[in-house]
Amino acid sequence: MPLTAQERTALKYLPKRIQRSTDGALEGVVHDVRKLYHWVDNSTDVDANMTLLPIFYAHLDPAVIPDQPLPTDDVQKVVILAKLSLMSIVQTCASVRGVLSESLADKMITDALVRRWDTLFPWLQFMYRHFLPFPPRRVPEGFDICDVEVVSITTRALSQMAISVAGQHLIQSNMSIQQFIAKLWLYIGKLKDEDLLRHDASFRHDGREGVNDEMTGHVRRIMVGIITACMPVALPAPFAVPTLHNLLDAMGGYEPFVASALRYIRWFGRKIGDMNNRTTSNYGFVTAMLGFVDALSILIRFLSLVSIMDATCQEELILHRAPSDVVTALLQTWPVLTGVRVNSSTETSTEKRCTMILEDTFDYIDVILRQSEACIPALCQVLDAGFIQLVLQAGFRCPQMASSVLKLIPRFLMYHKVLHHFQKVMDQTANNMARFGPHAKKDDEVQQTWILVQQAARQILNVCRKTSPLPFYEQKCANLQCPYDNNRPPHYRCCGCFVARYCSRGCQRTDWKSRHRTACPVLHSAGGFDGSKRIRGSLPLIMLVETFNYSLYADRIQEAMERARKDYPEDIERLVLETDLSAYPVTFSARPVEQYADMFDPRFDPAMLKELRGLPGKHLLMALKLRAGREECIVLSPRVGLTLAFQWPAAREEEAVLSAVQEALVSRLAVGPGNVIKRGDGFKVVEYKQPPLTQPI
Repeated sequence: MPLTAQERTALKYLPKRIQRSTDGALEGVVHDVRKLYHWVDNSTDVDANMTLLPIFYAHLDPAVIPDQPLPTDDVQKVVILAKLSLMSIVQTCASVRGVLSESLADKMITDALVRRWDTLFPWLQFMYRHFLPFPPRRVPEGFDICDVEVVSITTRALSQMAISVAGQHLIQSNMSIQQFIAKLWLYIGKLKDEDLLRHDASFRHDGREGVNDEMTGHVRRIMVGIITACMPVALPAPFAVPTLHNLLDAMGGYEPFVASALRYIRWFGRKIGDMNNRTTSNYGFVTAMLGFVDALSILIRFLSLVSIMDATCQEELILHRAPSDVVTALLQTWPVLTGVRVNSSTETSTEKRCTMILEDTFDYIDVILRQSEACIPALCQVLDAGFIQLVLQAGFRCPQMASSVLKLIPRFLMYHKVLHHFQKVMDQTANNMARFGPHAKKDDEVQQTWILVQQAARQILNVCRKTSPLPFYEQKCANLQCPYDNNRPPHYRCCGCFVARYCSRGCQRTDWKSRHRTACPVLHSAGGFDGSKRIRGSLPLIMLVETFNYSLYADRIQEAMERARKDYPEDIERLVLETDLSAYPVTFSARPVEQYADMFDPRFDPAMLKELRGLPGKHLLMALKLRAGREECIVLSPRVGLTLAFQWPAAREEEAVLSAVQEALVSRLAVGPGNVIKRGDGFKVVEYKQPPLTQPI
């Protein structure tokens, strides 16, 4: 690409020692092009550097890109000239930041990179394709180029693009660039610290061969900024979904993308934690540490963004233990942030970063607990990783967010797995508090919230100590007349309710005729319309929590019933008492049974249980609002379902009520051919066949 007359005229105004190299550089003399690169690398004269750019563009003609890096003089010369030219252009763009105003620097980077991207990008792709093999190895003989230089060229070019407004737009709208970024993100994510080697001592400023310690952290920090620049954060999340899917396609799906992101998080957490062993904290140490903290914070924010945009990505992150890795990285980072000695000018910056990274972490945990279908395993992960310790140790930086996340925990305490993990946390917290150190400042709001959450957990644990909340129905055949008493759990499970288990099909038929035909739709409704495994597995514990709340808040229940009678005067005999366990503290309400038509199992007719009454105050049924996934789930009271199905707990008064109800139900039911249930006495006919058996999952 020849220079224009105007560009040649501009070269005459450069310093004489530079003009002596421009003629040779234009003719393709490698030595002269290298001289110009060294000038750009050490010069602060932005105008002179920009004047040299046409010379570098002249050696980046996409038409001369070789198909392969053959060991011939012509190919080697073309590749080396392109490498030096790319390095010079990138360095010129980097030098304008901090020297010119922001708007002028943005304009110059746009002119030098964005508008010339069709010229630069093919060469970046060539460099990546041929000089960034994995695992890293030496390049072919004769090429004065190494993997570290290619990593530096590609990442710095993209990072300068990401800073420019026009560059951001190009990145977010160009699928080819997004795919290139995705491949580079994966490549750098797989690198170990010893993989980025300089094979020639001349490449190092200190003249040593070996690992470039600064390079490993620098490129990862840059890549975090580049990958986040792909997402149009200023727009609503749905508009960024196509970009996310482009990245996922280029990386080979969700799993490589998630695994690579978590490698970055673990690397930053480990490196920042290792800095805690440094004996000195000079300016370079503090700068590097704060740079890593910024990158980690941006990366956690990026996880929150992709979790909101794509539910599958959110679940994959939880499956690969992203919540645990995030909390672990913060626990590794926090002692360094609070323990490093800084001067007064740096102290404010450090405090801001402390608050920023905590807010990003709490925001990510809040997102997965409120919006994820896998919120229960996610909560168990963060509890095991030390989330409570992090909140109590660092929550004073953002007490409102810390308290808000803590208040989400009680809504999951009626699940076996969560309660078990939280009990271990409470046992360990008292001992750990003594080891938090002098930087563990207390905040009244956080401490008060923590006390309330512990109180809620202890109430449930106290109830569990009186009556076993274990799923007893999984350990024994549901047929009361079963003659076998095996030590192993029954092999078969009813496909109607997914709760009752049997040792044989004969036991199922016997139990179906005697009582399970009535209990099956009730148990299915108590387990959730979609048959949630979490709810089904914790039905006894949920029943205990439900019963405890009935006895603890009888006055609130009475108030809720009184309000419902005023709101629904024509349905005072058909009210359903609803207990909201999906929020903290527990609330109560009542509505007509007709409003639950689409919430319970369609095979279940509440009119069948008209005789069953719960606490004082006329209401037909009891319902619970639970949170086991992204959406709130309204289920029929497990107290009703388990009592009908298994006479549990076997209190005498409940047995008497149950017997009366069962007698009334049996008198209304008639078993027709093929185990079809028909309801008479003026009720509509409902056909409900005996469900098949399946082996438990």
